[in-house]
Amino acid sequence: MGEMATVSAIAVVAVVLVVASLLRRAHRGECLVVTRHRRIVRIASGSTTLAIPGFHEVLEWPTDQIEIAIVVRSRSKDGQDVRVLATFSVDVDPPRAGAAYIDPRAVLHTALERRVADAVRARPAAWLADEQTGLRAATVGLRIDGLAGGVVTDVVIDEVDLLLHPGRPDDD
Repeated sequence: MGEMATVSAIAVVAVVLVVASLLRRAHRGECLVVTRHRRIVRIASGSTTLAIPGFHEVLEWPTDQIEIAIVVRSRSKDGQDVRVLATFSVDVDPPRAGAAYIDPRAVLHTALERRVADAVRARPAAWLADEQTGLRAATVGLRIDGLAGGVVTDVVIDEVDLLLHPGRPDDD
């Protein structure tokens, strides 16, 4: 009877370890999305979900505000080479079941770089750091749509540098 109890205890421990390895837990400020072939099949309702290796992949999706730091080099409206360092706070849209999973941080980072470069090209260099007409005014409240979406809630313009050397970033 002692051998049977030992084998049963080992089997129970093995089953518990296997089940525990299949569970995924969300970090603070994130939810879990379950994907199959990189398409979202469901959003985990709680902070823990079960993933079947080789069949499902469980990935994180931000639910709180995220910060995205960017560096953009462009030419201002008056032809000056400019480098902008900025940090954006973005409220990310929730994931949608059935949509393709693409890392929202990477998509929003790229979209913000494009938007800031457009804003730099639309303004003279002297206006870029101005609160009323500059980059902050052009980007706060900005809605980003696409593969992942969100709304810019705050912007900190860390630096706006005028580059004083030959060669233009937009030269073809």
